[in-house]
Amino acid sequence: MRTLRPILLVAAIAGAAALSSAANAYAQKKPQVLVLGTYHLANPGRDYVNPEVDDVLSPRRQREIADLVERLEAFRPTKIALEVPVSMDSALNARYAAYLAGRDTLRRSEVDQIGFRLARRLGQPRVYPIDHRLDLAFEETIAWAATNGLTEIVERIQMETRKLLDDAQRTLREGTLTEILLDANSPRADSLHGLYLVAAQIGRDTAYPGAEMVADWYERNLKIFVNIARLVESPDERILVIIGSGHGTLLRQFVREHPDMELVPLDDVLRAPGHAPAPPAALDRSRPNG
Repeated sequence: MRTLRPILLVAAIAGAAALSSAANAYAQKKPQVLVLGTYHLANPGRDYVNPEVDDVLSPRRQREIADLVERLEAFRPTKIALEVPVSMDSALNARYAAYLAGRDTLRRSEVDQIGFRLARRLGQPRVYPIDHRLDLAFEETIAWAATNGLTEIVERIQMETRKLLDDAQRTLREGTLTEILLDANSPRADSLHGLYLVAAQIGRDTAYPGAEMVADWYERNLKIFVNIARLVESPDERILVIIGSGHGTLLRQFVREHPDMELVPLDDVLRAPGHAPAPPAALDRSRPNG
């Protein structure tokens, strides 16, 4: 026992030192996460607000995508995370491998047009799915409010979503892709998340249909965030997340508040020296619609 105790003590000290060293590494340098919230380039119509989008395969948009990918490449992501269910990892990467081998062409989605393109430019062997699908009872919640006398909340949500759709439609029509994405990830866009908190008020007495619907939205985004966090393998990690812009507000909040992560502002990447688009008149919200 006397000879064993010093050995155990040395082992304990070594273990504590290793943990301390790992903790210090994270304290000194944190994994970086860049969240690129985007409209759905293929417009699959799954969102509550679905603006009409032009053909991403047009020569104009293809030039803009090439420019966007070049800007994102400067971030030097170590991993590219995409809005695809985790359960589809094998299928996603089989399609990416086929694209690398020239056996498949790019589809219209941001997964292909931005994610696959950038991953190939960086020589990355795979991409990473991080989505967690969870249907929201949004329409059912609005219907509950309409049939239970909460018409003011319904009218406010409808008015704000119409304005959101009009703004999105104008930006899509007049802006370049980089300008559109800067706008979609701006503080103004983040403020629209407040509509979820307005919808959370729908209910009465012990009925909370609005709060339950919004809780589902938070659950989905929290699980997406956990899937992103699971990609971190070292303090040197630089993760690019390409996902629908509606998720951006919460994901940025989660990354910003996590003690072991650093959120990289999208403006710092897309407006980097040599890549700084001037804010166009098309994105001036004081202009009348149309």
